[in-house]
Amino acid sequence: MRSHYCGLLNAQHVGQQVSLCGWINRRRDLGGLIFVDLRDREGLVQVFFDPDLTDLFAEAAQLRGEYCVQITGTVRARPDSQVNADMATGAVEVYASALVILNKSQALPPHSTQNNSHQQRLKYHYLPSRRPTISA
Repeated sequence: MRSHYCGLLNAQHVGQQVSLCGWINRRRDLGGLIFVDLRDREGLVQVFFDPDLTDLFAEAAQLRGEYCVQITGTVRARPDSQVNADMATGAVEVYASALVILNKSQALPPHSTQNNSHQQRLKYHYLPSRRPTISA
């Protein structure tokens, strides 16, 4: 089902076909270009969906946070101006060629803790553990 972990991809994998499984951490639609940050236990990697692949692009437009997906694609180097030094995988991205939505996620509640009721915090007590820094 998976050939590599998201957070372990690097420049040595450029040109390789990979299959990744994980959760959508963040989705960005930049006016006709869709990028997602795919997360698994090892970290994040950016995935690019090409608008020229219309069926795949339409399916990617439906993605939301915390959807569990399998993505197949080719690892490619990012241009020097787009390298993200804050990410371990910031020098590469995956050019998607296939997408399988394994499981959809319901809409998550707001993650601001300022105006949340005690009942809502108890109901969604597991969500803070998904953040890099756990806060009480």
